[in-house]
Amino acid sequence: MAQWHRRESLRLALAAALSAGLTGRTALAQSSGSHLIAPPRGRMLYRRSVARDLVDGREVQVVRTFTVAFREDGDGFLLDGLQQSVSVEAPAALSRFAELEESRDESGLFPLALTASGRIASPHGTGPQQAETQAAVDHALELMAQRNPPQSDREQVEQYIGAIHAAGQGITAIMPEDLFAPAAEPRSTSEVIILPDGSEGRVETLFEAEMDRATGLMRNAARDIVTAIGNSRRTTRERWTLTPLT
Repeated sequence: MAQWHRRESLRLALAAALSAGLTGRTALAQSSGSHLIAPPRGRMLYRRSVARDLVDGREVQVVRTFTVAFREDGDGFLLDGLQQSVSVEAPAALSRFAELEESRDESGLFPLALTASGRIASPHGTGPQQAETQAAVDHALELMAQRNPPQSDREQVEQYIGAIHAAGQGITAIMPEDLFAPAAEPRSTSEVIILPDGSEGRVETLFEAEMDRATGLMRNAARDIVTAIGNSRRTTRERWTLTPLT
């Protein structure tokens, strides 16, 4: 019975952290403006980088570039894209991860359907899905169960810390709905997560961007996701750019 309660407590902590980050950010995306965009006819270069803090203070960074092009589609647009390059910077101990990441092609993200104001209309990869959230929670619990750690108070706290940090990293799978036509003002969320042992965790997100006034499109954008419990603090930094190809 005690083991069941521990598992359910951890499930609740993970679900709360995931839901807080996902739903909070989606609500903020919906508050952005509704200006119409005027995409250029030629191809553009879309770049996304993700850098994550590791436990030892080092980081892993993955940079992907795509050639993209906008085309009219009814009252909105379709954004086509093709991955051109990927680079990974990681410690030697994570060389296998780097190899796997460099072999992945994320061209399947496209085409993206956009509204006339540039908001992402395609639901895939842009908003929280209950089944996907549950799958993420179950996967994290399965990995922890495989390690079969002793149930000391210290190790239990470490599991909760890992749960919060994992939730923060999971947010990066969700694109801001207004990424390609962002509002001018920065926006942020700060969610406190109460863990089963009474301690608190926090997931904070900050999104800011610069818009090209001529086209209404994003020039560059940044999102920082900070997860913290006690003295443990990690940051995931996402950066995007969209520039014409000459």
